[in-house]
Amino acid sequence: MPPTTLAARDAGLVRSITIIPLIGAMIGILIGGGIFAIPADMAKAVGSAAPLAYLAAAAAVGTIMLCFAEAASRVPGSGGPYSFVEAAFGPYWGWIAGALTWVSAVLAAGGIAAAAADALGSVFPFMASGPVRALALMGWFALLAMVNIAGTDIAARIAALSTAVKAIPLLIFVGVGLWFVDPARLTLPLAAGHADIGRAAILGVFLFTGMESTLAVAGEVRDPARTIPRAIIISLVAYAALCITVQLVAQGLAGAGLATSKAPLADAMGAVSPALKLLLVGGATVSMLGWNASDALASPRLLFAFARDGLLPAPLGRLHPRRHTPHIAIITYTAITAALAISGSFTALAIISTLIVVIVYIMGCAATLKLRADGVALAGAPLRLPALRVVAAIGIVTMVWLACQSTLAEAGGIALFLGLISLMYAMRRRH
Repeated sequence: MPPTTLAARDAGLVRSITIIPLIGAMIGILIGGGIFAIPADMAKAVGSAAPLAYLAAAAAVGTIMLCFAEAASRVPGSGGPYSFVEAAFGPYWGWIAGALTWVSAVLAAGGIAAAAADALGSVFPFMASGPVRALALMGWFALLAMVNIAGTDIAARIAALSTAVKAIPLLIFVGVGLWFVDPARLTLPLAAGHADIGRAAILGVFLFTGMESTLAVAGEVRDPARTIPRAIIISLVAYAALCITVQLVAQGLAGAGLATSKAPLADAMGAVSPALKLLLVGGATVSMLGWNASDALASPRLLFAFARDGLLPAPLGRLHPRRHTPHIAIITYTAITAALAISGSFTALAIISTLIVVIVYIMGCAATLKLRADGVALAGAPLRLPALRVVAAIGIVTMVWLACQSTLAEAGGIALFLGLISLMYAMRRRH
């Protein structure tokens, strides 16, 4: 992709996002509903080895994100993986990467919003189902649309603020829970009598996915060659430490009961104080909605980038005349995500979301190697990752292994979707 093409795609966008708001958006993407719900599934799948599963997942995703950091510094355009995969392999592969990234993020966003409604429903039964639940979800996504249309910088700051707020209940959980941890409870039995490493791997990686979607705002980041890599590294290290600590505290409080809990952190804290349990329920809701706020900043920019390149209808590439934000793409994203949240479930959407993004990770690592080999650098001196070939190889191999953990139905569904978006590309290009 020549620099003129990148400039044309991002025409009208303002490079106003600095490192602090970007870190806030990245950690906001990472700290979502999963950290409040997945500890139970991890304990069920691998028992006492759950913290090690988090460590392995963080290391695997870390290799991917390091590759993405270099790729994004070489091609810092709106669309994230879409932009740099396209620059490396051409428009078709860029479309596939971008479409998969977007669908993965939207599936996760819908599932997490649904989980937030379910968490509220556990305290307020009228929110558990029916029209009240649907109206609440539609109202939430309408609010997100208005905030994001108002301005990119405003949305990024709100995402950063929501990250700080939603971290409070987790810090309380860790800070208080550590004093009541029973070391004897850290040893957990395997619920099924054996470890399900494949499911644990998928769930673990889900906790660390999402950072790639924030690269969709690369066209609006100030000094992207320095800002993006630093933001990725800081965000990933901080979040990995938090996940491992939360899992250990949950195990130490709940013991064997952790694997069967529907609200693991809240139930674990309930053993200490009923009031703190209620706080954790509220904290989980705030965290999940904060995740949505961060994703709503990034995901609409993929639709915007597709439309600017002629792969989707032109109105999706329009900017608001006064706010200079992709308002039609934002409205479209929030409408689709609201529909998923109303009709879907967290666990199923999380698993499919992870398996889809694995394909993007493989393509992104390969694209990074190609971009360096071709000497592509569209925005000044790029990041040069030491031992890039080794890092990329580790990322590709681990993601191929993870893809092999899918069920036949999951693999078939993803293959069908790949066929559909390939057909969509062919028809749009012909048109």
